[in-house]
Amino acid sequence: MYIIALNAFMYTMILMYTPDMTAPKKEHQEKIADVRNSLADAIERARYFDETTVMTSRGKRVAVIVGMDFYERALEALGEERVLVTDAPKS
Repeated sequence: MYIIALNAFMYTMILMYTPDMTAPKKEHQEKIADVRNSLADAIERARYFDETTVMTSRGKRVAVIVGMDFYERALEALGEERVLVTDAPKS
């Protein structure tokens, strides 16, 4: 039983660290208008492939779409806290 648990642990450790973790991240750069027309593609890249999409306006980098895991790790690393903002009820 101990050997099986140890093997499972070792397998988990191998899965946690892969060479892909040290590989450069893929980054796409697109105009805001182009991202607007293919937003689902940018979200899919961030969500499933851990690739960022940098949005530009007049050639200037202005915003980025990243996966939720990356965003949460960045907040934690920066020691920042997020506060959920809800829309006020409309009259």
